[in-house]
Amino acid sequence: MSNTTFRMVKLVGEAPESIEAAVLQALGTSAEKVHGQTWAQVGDIRANINDDGGVDRWQVTVEVAFEVD
Repeated sequence: MSNTTFRMVKLVGEAPESIEAAVLQALGTSAEKVHGQTWAQVGDIRANINDDGGVDRWQVTVEVAFEVD
């Protein structure tokens, strides 16, 4: 077994469709900037409520880990 070190980056993804879409937004955006993502942990989930009492958009906090070279 090899020793490995990871770095964590905290992101907030946002999407009107769903929680999953918000997670994918965060991961997709970070994949453009940070290479070698290995896993993610979803934390806080928030919903922005519109005037009609529905949800306008979802927000999630995602911690993304990538291996340090």
